[in-house]
Amino acid sequence: MELRRLKYMSVLAEELHFGKAAERLGIAQPALTQQIQALERELGVELFHRTKRSVKLTVAGRVTLKEAIRTLQQAEKTALVARQAGRGELGHIEIGYVGSAIFSGVLSTAISRFREANPLVEFRLNELGIVQQLEDVGSGRLDLGLLRLPVKSLPPDVAIVSLHREPIILAIPRGHRLARQKSVTLEALEAEPFVAVQIQEGSGFNAQVARICADGGLSLQITQRAGQFTALAGLVAGGLGVAFVPDSLRHLQIADVVYRPLAKINQQSELAMAYRKSERAPAVVAFVDQLKKSARPGGTANHL
Repeated sequence: MELRRLKYMSVLAEELHFGKAAERLGIAQPALTQQIQALERELGVELFHRTKRSVKLTVAGRVTLKEAIRTLQQAEKTALVARQAGRGELGHIEIGYVGSAIFSGVLSTAISRFREANPLVEFRLNELGIVQQLEDVGSGRLDLGLLRLPVKSLPPDVAIVSLHREPIILAIPRGHRLARQKSVTLEALEAEPFVAVQIQEGSGFNAQVARICADGGLSLQITQRAGQFTALAGLVAGGLGVAFVPDSLRHLQIADVVYRPLAKINQQSELAMAYRKSERAPAVVAFVDQLKKSARPGGTANHL
């Protein structure tokens, strides 16, 4: 059954005049008559009573018209949804992120901006470690991931772009002697008990901290580990040690924790996005492009 014939029927049912309906449809009157007759033959019922003076719907025609209108409306909706999906205005985006990504505001800002223009796109967020994110982006279980550099290796077809850089600082118990200093040297940290997030060998924030300490000759004495930076800040507040953290953790206001910069250390922590180079889903492509364009100054230097 052709949709155009249902359209012809609905217009004729409104006009109840072949000439006026044909003019409105932009076709010749004989062509309209032929199409209505073809629809009637296909359905095996008479849809209109015709006389020289009038055109009226039959009982079968009235019932058929209701279903024809529903069919046409659904067809229009289907076409609209297809166009929206093709423009990236419809769909869902599956994102993995490390917990520290939340404090930077990169992810929340990007989602908020994207949803302003694309309110029908659904986001699904999953807090995951770096290795798991890379595996899931490579396999397609995730559309993209937000993680801390460095990473050891990338799956095939996965690329990384740096989005945001921030200083590495110290979280210190408020009553600690180092809290009275404006900045802290690595030498002053010798023999201090440290708390740290769970390590992922060779990857992420801890790997960068390990490199800084190795270059500065500092041997870390890690006494406690936490699963997330929020829990880490709680351990610092409890006086269990000091901790290296990304500068954006300052946004987490916890009593009895103060933050101090590292003296003579210029390295910064990089928050990056992992995505598939061959991605074709319009919504995902549009969101990845937005994140690339919104990268802060100096934040797009690392493409892998």
